[in-house]
Amino acid sequence: MQSALLWCALGFYGLGILLALPSMMRRRPSLPSSTLAAVAVGLAWHAIALLTLARAVHRLPAIDVESAISLLAFGVTLAFFVTYLRYRITSLGIFMLPFSFFLTLLAASPRGRPADFRPFSNTWIVIHVSAMIAGYTALFLTFVAAIMYLIQERELKSKAPRAFYYRLPSLEVCDQLYYRSLVLGLFLLTLGILTGFVWASRAWRGPWELDPKILASLAVWIIYLVLFSTRYSGNWRGRRLAYGAILGFAVIMVTFLGVTFVSRQHGFLPMSGRMP
Repeated sequence: MQSALLWCALGFYGLGILLALPSMMRRRPSLPSSTLAAVAVGLAWHAIALLTLARAVHRLPAIDVESAISLLAFGVTLAFFVTYLRYRITSLGIFMLPFSFFLTLLAASPRGRPADFRPFSNTWIVIHVSAMIAGYTALFLTFVAAIMYLIQERELKSKAPRAFYYRLPSLEVCDQLYYRSLVLGLFLLTLGILTGFVWASRAWRGPWELDPKILASLAVWIIYLVLFSTRYSGNWRGRRLAYGAILGFAVIMVTFLGVTFVSRQHGFLPMSGRMP
């Protein structure tokens, strides 16, 4: 049932991408209403799929690899929708919708759930997983803003800007989107790591501080803390911050996929793949 709902969402996401292509190719100032309608319907089907799973397990719908990826895909699509309505950046569709489509495709193609999966029953781990996925969503937006900034800066420095230059927002808008999503993402990441620490200290037997997944999460947090500090102080600007955001999101993907695929063997998705 859930897989069928996700395939419905995937179909509308794909339709939204196809409907957005003419606007991107012809340099139209905004996406057509049909694109937004298709994405909105896809979001609705996606939300129903997540609610169906949540009702079935009576817990947060993140019990295996596919459902965790599905939550991230939903967050990315929702972030696109909200950000586009706020900034009207047509090129967001180029970067965000294909990524969301790919994640949803992975989530809609289940490869079998462990027979002994353990739904979350602890409030701390529910907050931890929710905050981490929401934080990753916000920091993906930081990554997109960094990519747009680098492309736009290169186009501005060239003597003959190409067509893509006219589809991107100004450097000022890119920087504003970068900073706001970075602040939100860092806050959610901090919340997720702290609640993960509380859960681990109560649930795990023996030392847990040097677990590889915890160290990886801390590495991600330190990268984004440095980006925030240098951006706030003005020590870093422009290209340095953009490259830092790209590095940070690459580490996030390695950490996220490492946690989820390791946890496939155990049926739960905490910050670390260890069993309590």
